[in-house]
Amino acid sequence: MLLQSAFTERIFLVSIFQLWPIIYYSFFAYKLLKRAKNRSTATLSCLFIFNAIGLFLTSISIVLANTPFAYLCYVIGFFIFIFSHSFIIIFSWLVLNLDKKLSYKYYLGILIYGILSTYIFWVGIFFEGIRYDSDTGWIPIFSWLFLFVSWSYLMIFLIVPEIILAVKLINLFEGIPLKRRIKMFIISVFLELTTVFLLILYNTWIDNPIFKIIFVFVIPPLSTLAAYFIYRSFGKALE
Repeated sequence: MLLQSAFTERIFLVSIFQLWPIIYYSFFAYKLLKRAKNRSTATLSCLFIFNAIGLFLTSISIVLANTPFAYLCYVIGFFIFIFSHSFIIIFSWLVLNLDKKLSYKYYLGILIYGILSTYIFWVGIFFEGIRYDSDTGWIPIFSWLFLFVSWSYLMIFLIVPEIILAVKLINLFEGIPLKRRIKMFIISVFLELTTVFLLILYNTWIDNPIFKIIFVFVIPPLSTLAAYFIYRSFGKALE
């Protein structure tokens, strides 16, 4: 009975936290690519596209419950979800170097972040950082080691680089309207990364009812606003 209620709760949370984001991430990606198809636009849209794909795979893993594919589908989906946020850094770096030819460095950056994001597999699978099976009621549970590694990755490779790039962006562009958009983008990026921090904590601190309630009411509007303001900040500027 307990596992049944937990599984029902899982279905409810997925409908809020994964299906709804899939819709708006897909919509923002479509709007960006419709406006322009340059490298900057494609990079920013990759944030939304890969987010949507990652969340779609983790959602499908519920349908595959009680099959050998559920766990693998979830882990791959979460890997894509984490990897998607590297495009925030790559986009910010591109904006700083709009007048330069960066093909080699651009693809190298994507490759490096792709490799770094594989910690999801090493820690998640081989060190049992991600538990997701019938014993957990098909609710993903992260270990504290996985939380520590994930938060370290987010801080070292996403937060700190984005702070450095944000300072350079503000100093580089003098126009007041553009500076406002840059500031909106920076704020929205940190809101987005905050939701990732909290999501990882939620799956680690799964037995804390107070945090679960706060999470349910705070994360949906916070993540929606973050995605919307990321889109608004540079979407029109990239026409």
